Amino acid sequence: MNAWEQYAFDIENGTIPACKRVKQAVKRYFNDLNNPLYVFDSAVVERFIAFSRYCPHVKGHLRGKPIMLEPWQQFAFANLLGFKVKATERRKYRSAYIQVPRKNAKSTVAAILANWFLVMESGQQDIYTAAVSRDQARIVFDDARQMCLLSKPLKKRVVIQQHKITYPKSNSLLKPLAAKAATIEGTNPSLAIIDEYHLHPDNAVYSALELGMGARPEGILFAITTAGSNVISACKQHYDYCCQILDGEEQNESLFALIYELDDENEIDDETLWIKANPNLDISVDSTSLHDTIQKARGIPSQWTEMLTKRFNIWCQGETPWMGEGAWKACQTDYDENDLKGLECYAGLDLSSTGDITSVCYTFPVDNELLLLTRHYLPEAQLQNPANKNRAVYRQWVQAGWIRTTTGDCIDYDRIRDDILNDSQHFDIKLVGFDTWNATHLRTQLQGVGLDVEPFPQTYVRFSPVAKSAEVFVNRKIIRHNGDPVLAWAMSNVVMETDANANIKPNKKKSANKIDPAIAFLMSFGTWQVEHEKFAFNLSEEQQQRLDIFDGV
Repeated sequence: MNAWEQYAFDIENGTIPACKRVKQAVKRYFNDLNNPLYVFDSAVVERFIAFSRYCPHVKGHLRGKPIMLEPWQQFAFANLLGFKVKATERRKYRSAYIQVPRKNAKSTVAAILANWFLVMESGQQDIYTAAVSRDQARIVFDDARQMCLLSKPLKKRVVIQQHKITYPKSNSLLKPLAAKAATIEGTNPSLAIIDEYHLHPDNAVYSALELGMGARPEGILFAITTAGSNVISACKQHYDYCCQILDGEEQNESLFALIYELDDENEIDDETLWIKANPNLDISVDSTSLHDTIQKARGIPSQWTEMLTKRFNIWCQGETPWMGEGAWKACQTDYDENDLKGLECYAGLDLSSTGDITSVCYTFPVDNELLLLTRHYLPEAQLQNPANKNRAVYRQWVQAGWIRTTTGDCIDYDRIRDDILNDSQHFDIKLVGFDTWNATHLRTQLQGVGLDVEPFPQTYVRFSPVAKSAEVFVNRKIIRHNGDPVLAWAMSNVVMETDANANIKPNKKKSANKIDPAIAFLMSFGTWQVEHEKFAFNLSEEQQQRLDIFDGV
């Protein structure tokens, strides 16, 4: 039995601890071996493994020594290169997403693949390395270049220049690309390597490379990355899509996914499980050094999240979020605004000053629950603004109807006013809570048509009891929402700051991304709370005591 087969069996039978996603990748491998639509070309895999020995290490004390691919690396390339569609005899996989933490030889394996395409694939090949910056793109390229310089068999076959490598026999080319979609348009890559995909502000580069590869029937788009801290990034969305494929919820037989991560943050306490996220543990990942990193991060909270992300591949925000994703998701229920017509509600309005997302939230007391309805607004110009890192997901939310756009590059307060007035014709708006910032004119207009409004200063005194109560109500599933992804995203971004008296309030500067929709929710909930000091719902004595002494999270 060869190394990649043994690795798959060891994962399957539990000899090697593995996360859910790796187990699913192994299951997919065995399923494909038994699928009559595919054939497995073990000879090409063995040639690739043999070729890798001509690509020496380029760094550290092993520089110049032959690379011996580890079993997990052999497993990855066995899948990527070995499976072929029986009817066409072409490779099954046209793209790959491999997620491993730092120090697990990402750039090394990518460089080996680049050199393989350069000299071993038949016909003319164009190979590009792309990343968020030219310097980042050069990391894989420079590793491949150094391999060629250090390897006699490669060096005598290729022409090595500072910014490109060519293989004259087939006129093949390997070069790094600047991370701009405009520079990629017109390229025709047979292999495109996207390094550290989590750093990309959107999927423009990925899409441009994918489009350019259309004329290459055996082209491969190869993304390799660690996890990141932007949970609405293009990479995170791609990660989620890969997880759906592995779960069987989505069908895409041409995308190979191999994701190494911990299944739970608590597994950090068990050193035997570190290999679930770090397949190169005690090879290129020093377990003693990793242990020291963990201990240091425990004493410096600001480093804990980065350690989770970079060393154990757990997607999480830059700071510890206030509201757990699971708790908020558990409050989702099925309703729409037609179910709320004629009912009383309490509004919260957080006005952005320029081009930020702006939200209005309504809280409806219904049958011992609080149902939320949110409206989100964004200047249309922000959808095309290169400086707005959220523009890609904003476009999706606009298309899905979750965000309403206003013309120009600033929020149109008249549009918001008109929508609130229209809502007042359908809902019984009892009170509107306002952020005192930038709201004087709109407040006067709403008062002029008979709506009751009151200021909601964003202070510790005002926010703390509201935020503490909101968490209790979320945990008890009294607060309910309809799955609004914009609000869920904002809730996951909220980071609280605490004063000397354990009062809390949202901190926009510490939060990883926009929290305006969450602020609107808290203002809406707080406006309702003002009118219901004892709460509309019966709390047990124990729950009331917990609420009275709750000091935040």
